[in-house]
Amino acid sequence: MSFFSRARLNEEADGFEREAKRADAAARDGERAAKDPNLDAYTQGVASRCAAIARGNAREYRHIAGELRAGEIPDCLDLS
Repeated sequence: MSFFSRARLNEEADGFEREAKRADAAARDGERAAKDPNLDAYTQGVASRCAAIARGNAREYRHIAGELRAGEIPDCLDLS
């Protein structure tokens, strides 16, 4: 059982969902750069890897938001 109100947990979840949207935007930028023929192969490779990391971050943020909305506080968070 959480010591935080449902409103507080939902507020925190909203923040993680906003961060997920930002991470999705970063991933789209990385994917565009990875396909840009004006960039060299190394830069395209870095952009591709960054896009993958951003996608992973977005998934993690959404997972955390879901747990918060369910009334759980993941071990990785310190809401104090």
